[in-house]
This record gives sequence, structure tokens and C-alpha cells, in this order.
Amino acid sequence: MKNCILLFLLITTTALAQSNLKGEIKDHHNEAAVGANVLLLALPDSQQVAGVAANAQGKFEFTNLKQANYFLKISYLGSKKYQSPTIRISGTSLSLPTIFLLPEKTQQLAEVVVKTTRPLVVQEEDKTVINVEAMSGAATLSAQEVLERTPSLVLDQNGNVQLNGRSNVMVLIDGRPTYMSGTDLVAYLKSLPAQMLDKLELMDSPPAKYDATGSAIVNIVLKKNRLYGLTGNVSTSQSVGHTWRSYNNLNLNYRQGKLNLFGGVGLPRDANRTVTISTRTITENATNQEYNSDNTATSESFGGTIRLGFDYDKSKNTVIGGQLFLQKSQRNDGAVFTNLINNEPYYGTNRGQFDWNNLSANLNFTHKPQKQGSEWSGDVNYQQYGSDGVRNFQSSHANNTQIFNNVFFTPATILTFKTDYRRPVSAKTTFEMGAKIGFVKNANEADVENKKDQSFVLDPTKSNHFFYNENINAAYLNLRHTLNKRTSLQMGLRAENTNIEGNLLPNIATTGEQFSQHFTNLFPTFFFRRALDSVGKHSLSFNYGRRINRPSYQQFNPFLNYVDDYTFTSGNPALKPFYLHNLQLRYQHNNGISLGLAMDFADGLNGDLNIREGDVFVRKPFNLGKGYRFGIVSSYNKKINKYWTTNVSFQGFRFNIQGTVNGDVAVTRYVSFRFNAGQQFSFGKGWSADLYANISARDQVFTMTMGSFYSIYVGVGKKILKDKGSIRLMIDDPTFANYRTETMTNYQNTTQYRKTQSDTRRIGLNFSYRFGNEKYTRRRQTEDAAEEERRRVQ
Repeated sequence: MKNCILLFLLITTTALAQSNLKGEIKDHHNEAAVGANVLLLALPDSQQVAGVAANAQGKFEFTNLKQANYFLKISYLGSKKYQSPTIRISGTSLSLPTIFLLPEKTQQLAEVVVKTTRPLVVQEEDKTVINVEAMSGAATLSAQEVLERTPSLVLDQNGNVQLNGRSNVMVLIDGRPTYMSGTDLVAYLKSLPAQMLDKLELMDSPPAKYDATGSAIVNIVLKKNRLYGLTGNVSTSQSVGHTWRSYNNLNLNYRQGKLNLFGGVGLPRDANRTVTISTRTITENATNQEYNSDNTATSESFGGTIRLGFDYDKSKNTVIGGQLFLQKSQRNDGAVFTNLINNEPYYGTNRGQFDWNNLSANLNFTHKPQKQGSEWSGDVNYQQYGSDGVRNFQSSHANNTQIFNNVFFTPATILTFKTDYRRPVSAKTTFEMGAKIGFVKNANEADVENKKDQSFVLDPTKSNHFFYNENINAAYLNLRHTLNKRTSLQMGLRAENTNIEGNLLPNIATTGEQFSQHFTNLFPTFFFRRALDSVGKHSLSFNYGRRINRPSYQQFNPFLNYVDDYTFTSGNPALKPFYLHNLQLRYQHNNGISLGLAMDFADGLNGDLNIREGDVFVRKPFNLGKGYRFGIVSSYNKKINKYWTTNVSFQGFRFNIQGTVNGDVAVTRYVSFRFNAGQQFSFGKGWSADLYANISARDQVFTMTMGSFYSIYVGVGKKILKDKGSIRLMIDDPTFANYRTETMTNYQNTTQYRKTQSDTRRIGLNFSYRFGNEKYTRRRQTEDAAEEERRRVQ
């Protein structure tokens, strides 16, 4: 018995003496060194004790270590190998300061040259990161076109973003909402050159920190150079199809001491040509009425963008920053259409000219208290954007000619306040909380002026003044906890209070309309991850989140907007938000293979329907019902060899939608899929090539079917001027297959077909060049980083 007690005490003492060692690794871009190889070796004989790979946050941990002296060896692609000083484990767990890796160097004629390549796709725990610079053809594109070529992303003809088959995706710029949707968002993304983008962050199930709006989130992160001294780059890209597009940009960065200044200037010219062919057949009393339309629309815009910003290190723990973005453009567009109504010709044209303005400003701060891992941050954001102009319509049918102007003014103002706080409450648990208040004001003033004799006279019966106010108050709590070396979880709860008011002013033809909505919702989120092996190469994760899709202010405006004599659009003040429950179970291997099962439940689904009123059709949004989808979400990212890298994604879903359409119960069941494939090739001596393909199968909502489509992109690039410059050639949609079709069958005795083809088949050429005292700045950065690393670890 005595021997048993002694043995028990010996085992207990040994167990208590064992400790844990953990740390965090970042590369020279100050980003998590995902997958870095970390070896733990014992002194004095340098015998390897254990080895792990850094997780998606760049963190690692060794458990159950005996009292002894150790040191670390770390290797990571594009970085110098790292070896730590002696680490003493003496019976208590130890958390190391953040380890910063230095860039890998090669020596050429006494000049230090840094050669690093970021992969196109990086899979992290709660998001997928797309490095825009890794798209060799991206420099010839706008931000909108970058989104179109991103794996798992689809952009429809109205500029709505889909992520892994989910529509109503919220788009952020540097973590801040754009508060734009539809055509407003398209105008902004088209004017934002891809050269100003650093990366995209794709989040299927965003944490509680983010707004609950949208079924998913795409965060566009803009570039900010952190090298010391003055650096910059200049680029120009030209592309030709039916129209000519041009994007020209200059970006500068100056960092000295505690102050970092950055900015950029862009001069974009955008243009497009869209051909729409449609047929409509109305059957009544065994008689068919035929409507055939051929519409060719062209547009061009000229303008400029200015981005200015600063970061000031007030102290070693506090940073104050600010950004200012200015955008101004003039757009000219027009359309020529020919209609055949029961074989009788009907002709028309419209010409428009308007100005687009966008001003956004931000002030922010970040404070990191002495307690490691704690952070307090705050943001104040102000944005004002809108357009004003005039569009002239002319139509003739038989001996009747109609001419009128539509004069419009659509300003919008947004003001938000936000704060976030994070604090580790233990070595394994981190607590987060925050709050946000937002105010939105929109106006839509559209006056119709009919031509009489040689002047235009206001028609108050067709004029529209609509005003919209929105206030959202939000707060959240979030908890991150590591259960053990292989298991972690995250739980969050966000509360949002929404207040909406709309007012359509009366005119001679209508009494006007006022409406308001007030509601409060809770949005829980849950994330669970389990590593299936000791080095984290295989993992299993589960995500759940509740989301909300609020209608845009245009969808509330009940006034009829003229398209042609037989087609109008309108909003719906009775429209309600719809709610979405996202669930996903995913297996992941290294950052290369991801395979998941996803299921979404939606209540209050909304969508557009064409409502027949006599011979006229009005397209307006409705809450259609509820439904669910179930299917597969998968991706494969692999560097096949030193010449070839592949990125493939596939989503396939079974849909079931139930609802009421015009008083009739309707059910839709169908299968659809999305497939994206990107192939990148590096041939040496600065040569590279890219090939992208995107396939979208049909979609269906009750009687409306949206047809399938596909697109192809090819790019070839060459580095020049001692690798400081590059030139790229791209060919987009060579088969001219990136068009949209829409078919409506047997709805209110009507069958309709529409095909829309934009200016997608293009060839482009891009040149870019970076400049600045790079030898000094990069060597200075390396020395500072090394000194800091030595000070913090020893």
C-alpha cells in the first residue's frame, strides 16, 4: 500500500510539473503565418520533442512539457528560417510574444531583393481569403470584375453578389458597410480599379461582430503600404470590346517615425453596350397578343477617385487613423428600341446624362492595453453619395409621338458610430463585445416634364418625391474558447433594433403614402472546430448563424417608374425583411481541400414578379414565402508543381420554395449548381498565365426561370524592368457566352422570354510599375523587425 501511495505521488508530481507552451507567428506582411512548420527541440542535444503546423490564426501550442530548456525552429514559405533563443519551462505554462518572420532574401550584385508570392486562396477558420495581386490579369479589371472571377462568387446582371450560391450578400470596404445595393453598388465597384485592392475576405457565417444584414459577407480590403520612406506604384490598363474602357491609377505611401500617410488617385473611363431581346405573348379568349422588343443600350462614364489616409502611433499601444474617399463621375447613356405589337412597329429612344458623387470619411482608433491580447477600437463613419441628371424619352407609334424628360435627384447620407472591445479572460478564453448606431437618409426626387411646343412642362401626375429614413441600433457579445489542443469553439449573440420610415409625397394623381416599421431581433452565431490529427492537417468544423435581409430603400418606393409604354417598375411599402438560418458542416485538409454539407432555412423570402395590369406589366418585389436548400459546398486549392496552381470550387443544391403568388399557392423544387475553376501557370523568367472558367446552372422562382450561363477568362503576363514593372494581356469571354436569359411561363395567361447580352467579350492590356527607395525601406524594415524580435523573446 505504501508503495502504491509513493507511486501515485510520483505520478501526480510529474504531471503537475508538466506545462504548456504556446505562441503566435506572423509573416513580414503582418499576417498570420498559416501552416508554418514549428519544431520544438530540447537542449542540450537539440533532440526534437514535437512538431506542429500553425493554425488559421498563425497560432501553435505544445502541451504536457517537462521542466527543461527548449528552443524553436520555424520555417514558412517566403520567409527566413527562424530559431528562438533558449526557452525555460519551469513548471508553469508559458505564452510567447508574437513571433515576426523576416522575408526570405537572395543576393544579386550587392542589392537585396525580396521575393515573396502570396497564394491566390488561403482558407482560414471563419473565412476564405482571396489575394487579389495573385490574379495576374486583375490589374486590367475593375473591382466588379474581380468579384466575377473569384472562386465561389457570382455576380448577376443587377450587380447582386452571390457567395456559395447565397444571394443578398453584404459587401464591406475595409470592414465597413457600403450601404449601397443594386445599380448604386455596381457604379461604385466599376469605378474602383483592382490595383487598389489588397484582398477579399469571404465569410459564409460571419461572427457576431459583423452586421447581421445579408446572407453572407464579402469584405474588400484596400491596399496600404507599410514600408518606411516613400514608395508607390503607377498603372494603366486598356480594354476593348464593343466599347473602350480605361483605368489609370497612382498610389503613394510615406512612412516616417510614428506617422504613415497613404493615398491614391484613379482616372477611370467605363463603357458598356447591352442588347436585350424580349418576347411576350398574352392569351385571352383563344387569341394571342404578341409583343416583341429589341433594345440596344450604350453607356460611358468619365471621372476620378481620390483616396487619402493616415495612421499615427500616438504611443506604443495606441494608433489613431483616418481615411477620406472622393469619387466624381459623369455618365452618358442612351438606348434605341424597336417593338412589334401584333406586327405593328413601335420605335423609341432615350438619352441620359447625370453626375455621380461619393464622399466618405472615417476616423478610427485602436488601443491595446498592457494585458496581452486585449484591444479596444472605435470608428466614426460619414458617407454622402448620390446622382442627379436628366433622361429624355422619345417614342412613336402609328401617328402618335411622345417626348418627355425625367429629371431626377437621389441623394443619400449615412452616419455610423461603432466600438469593439476584446479581452482574454484566461489563457484559453477571449471575450468580445461591441455596439453600433447607424442613421441613413435617402431621397428620390423624380420629375416628369412633357414636351409641349418647344418647351417642357412639368407633369405633376407622374412626378415622384419619396423620402426614407432608417435607424439601426446594435450590440453584441462573443466568446472564443479553446477546449484543448485540437478543439475550439466560438459563440456569439447580436441584438439589432430597426426603425424605418418612408414617405411618398402626394400629387394630383395620388394621395401619397406613409409607412413605418419597428422591430428588434436576436442573431445567434456558433462555430466549432476539431482538429482530427496532432498537426492540424485534417479538421472538422460546424457553423451556424441567423441572418436578416432588409429591403433597400428603392424597393419600398411605391411610385410607378416608366420603362416603356407597356413596362413599369415599382416598389412595395408592405415589403418585410426575410430571415435566414445558415448551417454548414465542413471537412478541411491543410488549406487545400474543403468539403462541406450546407443547409439554409429562409422565412419571408422576397423577389420580383411581373404583375399584369391590362396590357401593362409592372415589376415589383413581394414576400413570396419560405423555403430551404440543402447541398454540397466544396473547394480544391493546390500547387500542383512549381509551374501550375489550381483553384476549383463547386456548390450544388436542392431547392424547395413554397409561397403565394397573386393569391395562388405555388411550390418550386429544383436542383442547381455553381462551378468555378482557376488555373495559374508560372513559366520562369517572369512569364505567367491564368485561365478562369465560371459555370452557373439555371435558377427558378415559381413561374420565373433564369437560364444557365458560363464565362471564360485568359491572361498572360511578363515581368519587366528588373521585376519592378509588369505587362499583361487578357482575353475575356472569347465565346461570348456570358449572357442572361429569363423565362416566365403560364403566369396570368402570359408567357415571356428575355435575353440580355452585355459587352463581355474583350481584349485588354495592362502596364504597372512600382517605385520608391525599396532597398533602403526594406532593409530598414528587416533590421527593425529583427531588433524588436530579439527584445521581445529574450
